[in-house]
Amino acid sequence: MEIFLRRALVLAALFGIAGCSSGLTSQPSSVSSQAATAFVHSGVPVAPPVQHRAFRHESGSGKYPTKKSLLFEGDQDAVAVNIYKTADLASNPAPIATLQPAQGCPYGLAADKKGTIYVADNCPSGSFTGDVEEFPKGSTTRETTITDGISSPLGIAVDKSGTLYVTGYPGSISEYPVGATSPSKVITGGGLDEPFGLALDSSGNLYISDFGASAVFELPAGGSSVTNLGLQGLDEPLGLAIDLKSGTLWENGGSGNVINVYQLGGSTSPIKTITGNGFPYALALENKGKPKGEVVESDIDTHAVYAFAPGSYTSYATLTNGVEQPTGLLITRP
Repeated sequence: MEIFLRRALVLAALFGIAGCSSGLTSQPSSVSSQAATAFVHSGVPVAPPVQHRAFRHESGSGKYPTKKSLLFEGDQDAVAVNIYKTADLASNPAPIATLQPAQGCPYGLAADKKGTIYVADNCPSGSFTGDVEEFPKGSTTRETTITDGISSPLGIAVDKSGTLYVTGYPGSISEYPVGATSPSKVITGGGLDEPFGLALDSSGNLYISDFGASAVFELPAGGSSVTNLGLQGLDEPLGLAIDLKSGTLWENGGSGNVINVYQLGGSTSPIKTITGNGFPYALALENKGKPKGEVVESDIDTHAVYAFAPGSYTSYATLTNGVEQPTGLLITRP
């Protein structure tokens, strides 16, 4: 895929317009069609309306098992978050359940220690500029929707204290303490341009991949400003994940078509570079329970998710069943 087509597709994601129209329309099936829609929305998205965290108890209910490691795959074309058992990935299984984002444009996914699943739903339309939706542990019923301070959300993360971090466009990160109705802090500056993926280390430091800046930034725990880590080998980084056991940072970029692995606190050069399959997009890594270090990576060229065993740099499974346009990943034991 040519570079300008790659960038166009990611810009479409930034503005939440890649085939999403109030969550009712799927993305075009071809990359060229996707790229053609990328500049329909020009300029900076409108500011989010003054709203608050609203509790919306939706009709209907559904459950999924939570005793095993699960993979959550946010899918633009499927207009859903597919749920798979991690142990079954080698057999290319069908989803065991799905979450339905209200607008149908899932990007960043995260889980807190209570097993709540958070979904960044990025379908700006009119005064709506995206939201973050919460699904209680084991439930497919959406319970809470956060809109205050949300603007084209792409990446989300939740730390040990339950604080929620959400990237926004233009370059910002909104921070929500547990139970907050509005962000307590909005981090800007320091070179932030188009922040995408988020990942947390064991000390609560936040790492941010920035597509526009072609950089990875660090926000120290409790801090208010970011620092460019100066990592080498980055090419429009998107996905980001941290292996807490080995202390490694995994990053991928669609334009570079690689997955880079860095040692946190070590050299700025990658200790390992893995060739991608076309356009690597999202990354996730299992840090709870066993197996620790399981990595999953999505590719929107091949419409697949690839799984790596702990400590391995060669994928052992390719998931395509139910996968159409994988733009968000989470692997966790709720």
